[in-house]
Amino acid sequence: MQKYVNHIIIGALIILGFVLYANSFHNQMFWDDHDGIVNNTYIKDFSNFPKFFSENLIAGSGLVSNYWRPLLLTVFSVEWHLWQLNVFGFHFVNTVFHILCAILIYLVLKRLFRNQTLAFVPALLFLIHPLQTEAVTYISGLADPLGEFLSLLAVWFYMNYRDNHDKKSNSGPFMLSVGLYVLALMTKDSAVVNLGLFGLVEFFYNPTSHSLKTRLTNALKNLYPFIITAAVYLFLRATALNFQNTFNLYNEQNIYTDNFSVRLFTFFKVVTEYFSLLLWPNHLHMERSVDLAHSLFSPMVLVGAGLTLGSLVLAFVYYKKYPILSFAIFWFYGLLFVHSNLLAQTAALLYEHWLYLPMVGFWLVAAWLIFSVIPDFSPRLRRVGAGIRNPVQRRYFWIPAFAGMTILCLILGYKTIARNTDWHDPITFYNQTLAYAPTSYRVINNLGMAYDEAKNYEKAMEMYRRDITIDPNNPVAYHNLGNTYKNQGRIDLAIPEFERAINNDPNFLFSYRSLAQIYLDQKNYDKAIEWLKKLQAANPSDPTPQIYIDQINQLKRN
Repeated sequence: MQKYVNHIIIGALIILGFVLYANSFHNQMFWDDHDGIVNNTYIKDFSNFPKFFSENLIAGSGLVSNYWRPLLLTVFSVEWHLWQLNVFGFHFVNTVFHILCAILIYLVLKRLFRNQTLAFVPALLFLIHPLQTEAVTYISGLADPLGEFLSLLAVWFYMNYRDNHDKKSNSGPFMLSVGLYVLALMTKDSAVVNLGLFGLVEFFYNPTSHSLKTRLTNALKNLYPFIITAAVYLFLRATALNFQNTFNLYNEQNIYTDNFSVRLFTFFKVVTEYFSLLLWPNHLHMERSVDLAHSLFSPMVLVGAGLTLGSLVLAFVYYKKYPILSFAIFWFYGLLFVHSNLLAQTAALLYEHWLYLPMVGFWLVAAWLIFSVIPDFSPRLRRVGAGIRNPVQRRYFWIPAFAGMTILCLILGYKTIARNTDWHDPITFYNQTLAYAPTSYRVINNLGMAYDEAKNYEKAMEMYRRDITIDPNNPVAYHNLGNTYKNQGRIDLAIPEFERAINNDPNFLFSYRSLAQIYLDQKNYDKAIEWLKKLQAANPSDPTPQIYIDQINQLKRN
């Protein structure tokens, strides 16, 4: 019977996952999809495979980022060769990996705590929560479901090894687990903190009679290959694979990067926002901004500090008495730590997809709190001392608990399906985002490009002019305005816009290329060479301008 229940639960997760995301399968590509897939020449030729490991994620589009994700590029390349730019295939793959993550969460928690219901609830809420759309519905979000799938599968094989720890022939699952962790690191940068998942499993596999010192000693003894792997990865990202500034993506010193207290108070503020989004995921959008917190004594900072510090103290003090609660708290904050900006600063303070795997800890706490008051439930949670005592005996508690869970799932599922429609096409998406971030330069600029692609040139120019008003010193809007004029054949208006972009930023290479191309198309070879030489001076490491200059001189001689 137990076997059939497992099959039913896994089958339900599979069916529910496809039902929730079916309306996303024809959503268009946009934003990072263009740099990572559409314009990425590397993924379209398998001969570029070695470059996946030596260059940044979007080098194939002629751009620079600090992301190193060779396995993600490999998957994108395989997908492109299978179905080119057919969005159905890309969305299908994202959804499959998301469902597999939910299944593995269920299997890992069930194996650890020996209770199907306790394991099923966090897995179910992980699957259906609308915050996940930023990682699943968005094609470029594949790094989250793919990277976390590999990490969770690595944890599963580590548990196989740990369950048969005394068997000499049990090295296979352990080595496979280490290998999967390496693949996760090659998929998603933040997977480095998933080392903590192995630590949690190891820590709570110990009998309750073991002291803290014994548990930590066992963890170091069993996990040293993972620790070495993580250390090597961090060393490479700080040296050979440091494309911009790995540990400060702002690439500058400012009040946020220079003040640990500002980062800590801001993190507490963000934690409050995260709890709010988990409990009531309303007004979801991608371009979230958070005002920096300079003092502990503001309501959101105090709430976040209380939740964080209170939870962690509780987890440390009661790890023997309430191991499930401690496990869940450590899971949430441990995985969220990489996005806290406390040590390494990312160029953002809050993203919805940063809760992709941490939310499992949140929902495990919620499930534990509810089930701890259900009669006769808590004794079945015991495994190596992992049980909790039932403080309250209430008859018929299952009925309101089941009803409440059903209502919550219906609300979250509806919001997920509705949120998928926001990602349908770039114009819909950027307009929806702009309603919450009306002064976001990049959202307005991207909306302008979307209008331009749709040949709605008036709306495109309106967006670019709006950006110029927001930041008149940024070259991007001038350049894109020039492109729109060029697309309309109004070359006389395009040239001054490209020149303004260069005047604002002499290192803005795109406008040099556009001007050279305009004059080349007009067969004004002298002006084309003039701009190519300026491009050469601005970027002397690029041999391309000289190649074009030589070709133009050959044309002139002929």
